Amino acid sequence: MSVEIRSPREDELRDYLRVVRYVFSMSMLEDDQDKRAKWQFDPERAVCAFVDGELVSTFGAYDFTVQLNGTPVPLAGVTNVGTLPGFRGRGFVRELVTQGLADARERGESCSMLWASFGGIYQRFGYGLASALVKYQWDPRYGQLTGAPSAGGSMAIVTLSEGREIAEQVHGEYVRPRNLMIVRGERDWQGIFEPESFQTKYQRMAIYRNAAGEPRGFMLLRNRDEEDALEPGPNQFLTVNDFTALDVDAYRGMWEFLASHDLVREVTMERVPEDDPAALMLLEPRTLHRRTGDAMWLRVADAELALGQRPYGAAGTLTLRVVDEICDWNAGTYHIESDGVESRVKRVDADADLVVPVERLSQLISGYASASELSRLDLIEVGDASVLSTVDAMFATAYRPFCQDGF
Repeated sequence: MSVEIRSPREDELRDYLRVVRYVFSMSMLEDDQDKRAKWQFDPERAVCAFVDGELVSTFGAYDFTVQLNGTPVPLAGVTNVGTLPGFRGRGFVRELVTQGLADARERGESCSMLWASFGGIYQRFGYGLASALVKYQWDPRYGQLTGAPSAGGSMAIVTLSEGREIAEQVHGEYVRPRNLMIVRGERDWQGIFEPESFQTKYQRMAIYRNAAGEPRGFMLLRNRDEEDALEPGPNQFLTVNDFTALDVDAYRGMWEFLASHDLVREVTMERVPEDDPAALMLLEPRTLHRRTGDAMWLRVADAELALGQRPYGAAGTLTLRVVDEICDWNAGTYHIESDGVESRVKRVDADADLVVPVERLSQLISGYASASELSRLDLIEVGDASVLSTVDAMFATAYRPFCQDGF
């Protein structure tokens, strides 16, 4: 048996996509998948395992710009990781992921992130859970907010092409101060708006303008009727994506708009941030039927770069030892000194305040877990517990980590 690890040639890209379609049980037609590949697939960053010339295992990545606690940084977005049945358990994924991490480091990407089909796989490779994802399913008849209504703005329903420019403007402003959100480029917007597929066929956009006529929010809508309904309505179902509001007035106006759909039985809101304010603003928050699941998994590819480029929540100094059995270049002790805006990071030969496995470093960097939480669970080693308050303040984030985009 011969095994070869390499990037696919151009004439092998369809084989790559066929493996991905099978592994992830994609039901779309090949022609539709090939059209989507124009914006979904970066062949230059694909790596595969071939057994006796047959492509059996795949890996892919995108070069993203991601807001890390309000600062844009280059990160790798990992995708299409899978192996055909019959070839699993041979270490192909480990080899592809390790090579992908080395490639990310060479490209100046301090971390890689991914949506995990099965989180247990990626924890073996040093990925740590770095964000949560919330989903709402609520009845508009019970969607009243507390407090004063919105300040007299208006909603308009438009086609995706009509609203794209406004969506790009509003989303760019929304993302700027946030944490772990992708700064969408042309390819990302094409992926949302341009393919004529199930994703866009029945989708519309709703734009909120304040009393001065300024666009301050937008959301993507798709509604459907319950088929063969035997009972009187409401019998419509409304799905909401990209609920993006720049201020509380826009949030209220957009929410009130959703609550005014008299013929809708259920509103489903996908990919809601963990710190979304609905639970604080709703008259009956239990009617949200809020569900929370794991979302983005983060892996540090270059610890020194990641610790240096991350904005800190407070001034402080810290000596931290990273344990990394896969990327040996990360293993070592780092001294961090930050004034809260600019930071200096250097390798040192000294005792460490904290000893942190690389998967827990991802959780600190993203702000998903604090050092105190990790210490209480014995997931990191702490020499002197008095340092924890300083570490917690340094790694605090203005917003909970959240990624809105699938890839």
